Amino acid sequence: MRRWLKPVLIALALLLVAAGLWIWFAFLRVFFVKPGHGGAHLHLTAKALAGSRQGESGFIDSQGPLARLDKPIRLAKLGATTVVFADINNHAIRSMDLEGRVHTLAGGPDKAGYQDGPAETARFKSPHGVAVRADGAIAVAEVGNNTIRLLMPRGNGGYEVMTLAGSGGRSGMQDGPAATARFSSPHAVLWGPAGELFVADIGNARVRRIQNGQVSTVAGDGHRGLQDGFPGRLSWPMDLCLDDQGTLWIADCGTLTLRTWRPETGLGTPFPGLQMAMPHGISSRGEQVLVAEMNGQRILAFDRRNGQVSTLYGNGQRGFGEGELNRPAALLADGDRLWVADLYNHRILALALPTGGLTKRD
Repeated sequence: MRRWLKPVLIALALLLVAAGLWIWFAFLRVFFVKPGHGGAHLHLTAKALAGSRQGESGFIDSQGPLARLDKPIRLAKLGATTVVFADINNHAIRSMDLEGRVHTLAGGPDKAGYQDGPAETARFKSPHGVAVRADGAIAVAEVGNNTIRLLMPRGNGGYEVMTLAGSGGRSGMQDGPAATARFSSPHAVLWGPAGELFVADIGNARVRRIQNGQVSTVAGDGHRGLQDGFPGRLSWPMDLCLDDQGTLWIADCGTLTLRTWRPETGLGTPFPGLQMAMPHGISSRGEQVLVAEMNGQRILAFDRRNGQVSTLYGNGQRGFGEGELNRPAALLADGDRLWVADLYNHRILALALPTGGLTKRD
């Protein structure tokens, strides 16, 4: 017995080491990467629009510091001075204007679950991504139910909730008709110029597309890694944005870098060697790609032509004071304004962007 026991134990030890290394590189490493050089710091001013001054979570529709949020994430422009956001732990889709007035469009902490129908009775489970179509329809990437939902405006006000793709509570990977398609923890959605809806499907390490009732994969082969071309490889595609040249930018949290996708070239890595501490949110403004660096507690700007980086806000310290953030999760560039979802501080901030471009101040 002793003769065969030793090689068995060695084999088990090797398997455990291999499994540990795989888990480290595939899942855990991203949480321990230190922030890199942030370039010139612009020291922009941030204004807290909604959420408790003490960082308390909750669920209250009100204004400014009286409003309560619970892990707000992802932002999309809903009107000239209004954004819509997903409130994860409140299982709700909510809106907020520049005066900090928060209004719940659908869902709530007492409505966790899965139910279509009028917004007043609809149920969501851990919504993460939101995107607004030109006609006012709001797409939602719903992690808890592994579905893509749609809030359709009603003629008399309010919304009707329907399932656009996937089946409530059923995760997996399947392209094809929207009703039978499967997703795994979809984190972000983005409407394209032709009415298509792009989905960051983090659990499947893919970017998917919903168009004309069909779901297809546009990037990623399902294996986690960094590989350009067709279909290429992604690892934790977390958020999406389009620049003014029609390039799709991807915050690839698992590879700690920014990726691009174009239909004629597939996946690309514009800044080889760039490494961030968990790029989690992404937006575009002119020649700049803006990134919420979650573990770096910073908002960064990259010149998409040369990769030059600058820091817009955040001193790298996790906290609630001036210049501090607590896991910034998403952002939205809107003209000369930048909305920021400060996830663990349960608040939304607004930064005034310089009109002359993102250049270093004297």
